[in-house]
Amino acid sequence: MQPARDKDAITRTLSLAFASPAEGVREWMSNAGDDNFRVLTDGTTPLATLLRIPMGQFFVGRRIPMLGIAGVAVAPEHRGAGHAKTMMRHAMVQAAAEGWPLAGLFASTHTLYRAVGFEHAGYRFQYSIPIVRIDVRDALGNIVPISDADMPRVHACYAAFAAKHNGSLDRGQYIWNRIRTHRDDVFHGFAVHSDARELEGYLFLAQKRRPDGRQDLTLSDIAFTTPVAGRRLWSLLADFSPMGEELTFFGGPTHPALELLQQQRHRVELRDTWLLRVLDVRRALEARAYPSALQAELHLDIHDDLIPANHGRFMLRVDQGTGSARQGGHGTLRLSARGLAALYSGFLSPHQAKQLGELDAPDDACDHAAGFFAASTPWMSDMF
Repeated sequence: MQPARDKDAITRTLSLAFASPAEGVREWMSNAGDDNFRVLTDGTTPLATLLRIPMGQFFVGRRIPMLGIAGVAVAPEHRGAGHAKTMMRHAMVQAAAEGWPLAGLFASTHTLYRAVGFEHAGYRFQYSIPIVRIDVRDALGNIVPISDADMPRVHACYAAFAAKHNGSLDRGQYIWNRIRTHRDDVFHGFAVHSDARELEGYLFLAQKRRPDGRQDLTLSDIAFTTPVAGRRLWSLLADFSPMGEELTFFGGPTHPALELLQQQRHRVELRDTWLLRVLDVRRALEARAYPSALQAELHLDIHDDLIPANHGRFMLRVDQGTGSARQGGHGTLRLSARGLAALYSGFLSPHQAKQLGELDAPDDACDHAAGFFAASTPWMSDMF
């Protein structure tokens, strides 16, 4: 694996893999940063490529560094030879050596990524609601357009919101750029200010005109830190009803904003299940938060055939919400790297992981482990 130097070859590979015009691929690469692309070569010829997205992810209120992976592509003439798997194995070993605790991705083919230690770890749902059905009409709080100068406060509002939701991204610039402009859509930002001029909520929306002249709205983001701000944002969206038809946005099995509606008239559709890979067991276990009342030890025996430092027994000791991990212990819970990823995020309970063959332990040990990884359902609104 090496940095991408032949931009024309990488552009061609990505264009053919995702049926995208070359110009659009070049624009996407520029937004992502050329230095973040990696290639697998046979010494001279680029065979496959991927994009690394440095960012973080919130689990139980704490930000954990996470390396996003996207744009995995193999040139058509080189497919069928296992290059994607080889590239992913190299990429994971390299990321682990750099000290990344976690890697995450959305999968087009889950078999490939599960083969290198990724496992389903959270959800992304789409919500749709007829705009005329929005039944919140609160006028408290001042709505103002968002300017570039407002973005630091927008980022702070998002971080306060996201930290409360298991699995939400701590976005880097790549994701924030997509919040404001994505493909051909431009998203207009609106913020809610309190009387004290505090930014307590915001949204970014794009409008799409229908053939009959009416319009649909799509949100790339919505966040708020007070219920007053949340209701004011709904009221803003309701004001589009004279010409508006459908509103669409994204989140988990539910979203805090939906709980502010008086009637539940929305539709929910599962769009994606994202995957996680634990790259550094000790760092990942120590970075995550745990129930503050818990004072206990957990003994793990992890099978990881890709990253030797993760393979073997680990003991996790938790006290007042903080974990410390070291190699050794009794190895009571025997699990794969995939099982650890699903357990770590809260996607599966220990008993569910055991039921699926990703964990082997007595039932009482599963009960014990459940206290360590208790968390709300993991989800994210972003796609990368």
